[in-house]
Amino acid sequence: MPRIPLSLSRLLARPPTLPFLAPRAAAATSSAPAFSTLLHRSTPSASRTSRANGPLLLLAGLAARSPILSMVMQARHRSRGTEYQPSQRKRKRKHGFLARKRSLGGQKILLRRRAKGRRFLTH
Repeated sequence: MPRIPLSLSRLLARPPTLPFLAPRAAAATSSAPAFSTLLHRSTPSASRTSRANGPLLLLAGLAARSPILSMVMQARHRSRGTEYQPSQRKRKRKHGFLARKRSLGGQKILLRRRAKGRRFLTH
């Protein structure tokens, strides 16, 4: 988990209210609990773990509630599964018949595959 500076975590925990959004913010807080109360809400088991791990545990719990905080915490990770971009030319040059014939180790691979009776020796 990335380390977040204390000043940034304080800012994310209590976002500043803008003057032109004050009436909407007052209406929103009447139906839902305030963001600062969500930060300081604690249970007996949670208080023991939060003391041990510090503010990082609090930030991990708040990531789902704050879109800004979740973006900061996910900045370190990227999507996976995009590494393999196949190319016939590279495959043949690395693993093809002519590449195997060039080196002594490749010739041994061909001999082993012939001895085993492989249908395809190389790519």
